[in-house]
Amino acid sequence: MAPRRSARILAANQASPAAPPLTRRAAFLRAVEAISVHGRRRTTTTASRRRRTTTAASRRRAIQIAPNQPPAEDPPVVNRRETNRARVNGYLDGGWHLITRENFELRADLEMPHAMTAGRGAAAPENVMGTELGVRRLHREMAKMTSDPTDGCTVELVDDCIYVWKAVILGPLGTPYEGGHFELRLHFPQTYPARPPAILFRTRVYHCNIYRQDICVDILHSAWSPALTVEKILLSIRSLLSDPNPESPLNGAAAQLYKTNREQHDRRAQEWTARYAQPVDSTSE
Repeated sequence: MAPRRSARILAANQASPAAPPLTRRAAFLRAVEAISVHGRRRTTTTASRRRRTTTAASRRRAIQIAPNQPPAEDPPVVNRRETNRARVNGYLDGGWHLITRENFELRADLEMPHAMTAGRGAAAPENVMGTELGVRRLHREMAKMTSDPTDGCTVELVDDCIYVWKAVILGPLGTPYEGGHFELRLHFPQTYPARPPAILFRTRVYHCNIYRQDICVDILHSAWSPALTVEKILLSIRSLLSDPNPESPLNGAAAQLYKTNREQHDRRAQEWTARYAQPVDSTSE
């Protein structure tokens, strides 16, 4: 009901129709004032009640928010963007399925054994694709070098592990290393060919760029490229036997002797070749 109409009804109840106009006017004004005061009191009471409710809720929330403890009444936050981002189509258990965070661990469990049988250790799930590419690359290189051997180089697997190879380099003709069989051990990382293999000289050799099994050749470090293959690496090491680089030595004494007395250097390298780099005759064992 409108306030003015309510005031008129109250005024009519307080003053009779026969009362003078001033009396009726005064009654009407008193009714309007009474209704206005009642409305303000009601509004103030409602606002105070809301303010008290908000304050009480804030206090309860402050009490519930203890250090490292989420508020009890707050619902869990769901990051739908991350959830959707985690959903990808993947090959799982013989078919294509929707891979989510719940079955991602199952996918990793299925892929781990394959990575372990492919080489040493287990690859991380996100690197499984790169590991499979590297394994296929190594199998192709091994098949090529065994079916069509490189001149002066032979390779074979160690304990049937695709990541560990044994290589033998024959000493180049016309060098102090002629007639020698130099054994190397190649360890391939699971990120091959993105990263180069680690190569160790298993045969003792007197050379300014080879010392205590380490080899100083730039293609295994700063000049590495995924386009390089095992065949090219072994040929580079074999050419290093023919053409040493005394300006970047690992064996400083051999490099100094190479620059000051080449004849004595070659004689000592030939003695080491005859002593340590002779092939093992399996029939005599």
